[in-house]
Amino acid sequence: MVLQLRPTSRVLVMVFAIWTTCSPMLLAADYFLTIGGGYNPTGNQASLEANVIFFQQVLDEKHRGSRNHDIFFSDGNDPIADLQVLATKPRQNPVIELLENLHRRREEEQLEYRNHRVPDIAGGLDPALVHSRLKAIAKKAQPGDRLIVYVTAHGSEGPKPDPFNTTIDCWNEQRITAREFTRWLSELPPTIPVVMVMAQCYCGGFGHTIFQELDEKKGLASQLRAGFFAQRHDLPAAGCRPDIHNDEEFSSYFWGAIVGRSRTGVPVTGCDIDGDGSISFAEAYAYAVVAGNTIDIPLRTSDVLLRTYSRMSLADIKQPAAPVDSNSQPDKKSEPEAKPAVTDDRPPPKPPVLGGTLQSFVDQGRPVSARIVTGLSKGLGFSLQDDVSVVIAAYELHRKSQKRGPRPGGGRRRAGSGRRELLQEIAEKWPELADPKHWEESPLLKPDNQEQLLADLKQLPAWKGYDQRRQQAAESEKKAEEHELREVKFRRLISTLEAIQLGKHLPQVATPEIVERYRQLIQLEESSLNSGS
Repeated sequence: MVLQLRPTSRVLVMVFAIWTTCSPMLLAADYFLTIGGGYNPTGNQASLEANVIFFQQVLDEKHRGSRNHDIFFSDGNDPIADLQVLATKPRQNPVIELLENLHRRREEEQLEYRNHRVPDIAGGLDPALVHSRLKAIAKKAQPGDRLIVYVTAHGSEGPKPDPFNTTIDCWNEQRITAREFTRWLSELPPTIPVVMVMAQCYCGGFGHTIFQELDEKKGLASQLRAGFFAQRHDLPAAGCRPDIHNDEEFSSYFWGAIVGRSRTGVPVTGCDIDGDGSISFAEAYAYAVVAGNTIDIPLRTSDVLLRTYSRMSLADIKQPAAPVDSNSQPDKKSEPEAKPAVTDDRPPPKPPVLGGTLQSFVDQGRPVSARIVTGLSKGLGFSLQDDVSVVIAAYELHRKSQKRGPRPGGGRRRAGSGRRELLQEIAEKWPELADPKHWEESPLLKPDNQEQLLADLKQLPAWKGYDQRRQQAAESEKKAEEHELREVKFRRLISTLEAIQLGKHLPQVATPEIVERYRQLIQLEESSLNSGS
């Protein structure tokens, strides 16, 4: 197979030389573009606001040199309540908490709305405003400058005929598609490298911005673009909560590695893989992949390039035929012996695509990939001396174990929670407590009456069944979450092993231009917040 690429290598080498040799004396500037918030108040959660404010803190503490930062968030400077937050209620007594659970879903009742508090914003989350700002950067930016894009928003999957054309969902139900964003980046000078950190659902589609018009058939874009994405193009991502106490979200891990603490203030250490005193984007990515307790399966642009231009196995690469001397006579002795016909219709077994010990992949991979393999292997309980086949077999076994067994009591009917039964018994004894609209007004809920009332509630015949099912549901949910997180970490590990093998094979199957672009892309991924300043 011959891979073709448009003749852009000379431009790329010149661009990369300018960028990598740029010094503070040249006053190189970094242009930061933050795209954040939801599509309307119900989809504009407090965690998105917290992510943007945290990113501002990261830049204030860690970025040196000239900086331009434009933030486009939700409804901009409109004073209406646009942000969904968890209600700040005083702690309720056990009886009221119990009755809240029986009457309604607590999370729905606890939601409130207020105006967002992101300071120094340039405007709302409007595609036209984002595009306008990119045009302004295109006119102002000089060789050696960089554009760094951070997205903490919602996203939607691409259509079936165009799966990588995923979206950033904007205010008032507007959208920025990956293809549209690619065109906007193409309006920038090719001398301006781009780094993207995206955490919206289906954001992996934006990894294809490395191609012209988002189309791998049209070859690589002339501009160097690196990106780190929370999730694949075909899966939703974690995050987007009305509370800010849980910061288990890709970009929180990513920026937390760079600043040395999580968004909630928990110290983050051990991220400086090469020991140079600075946390690169790639090192932050490694931390997010290993430490992230989320459903995400992150990827980066170098992975997209490898999966497009490299091969997992070299066995299917056609070798050129040996030249034939037309003046020579065929040697019958050299003709291959006839083989007996194959009577088995089954295809011959294929050798495993991934082979060798985990340690062998650590040795082959770059330091960042090696850290990911080492960290995930340890977390999953494997030794680096284990063969990769052991990991894959364990993964398949884990996937099969996810299938649910028969429900207790047989049949397919879902077991009840016992909520209705308990409410019915409460209605018989305390009718006012069973009134869905006015139960909170009952004099029975006076503070001095709670201990005895709770004891009486627990004496009802339906209480035991309700309490047991509630505990069983909580335990089942916990186990399901643990099972899912373990499967995700298997997938992250296997994906990294595949990327290492693809990187090893790339020089043997791709053109020199592709190999050089991969080297440049890796170097941009391994740069840091201050590499361009």
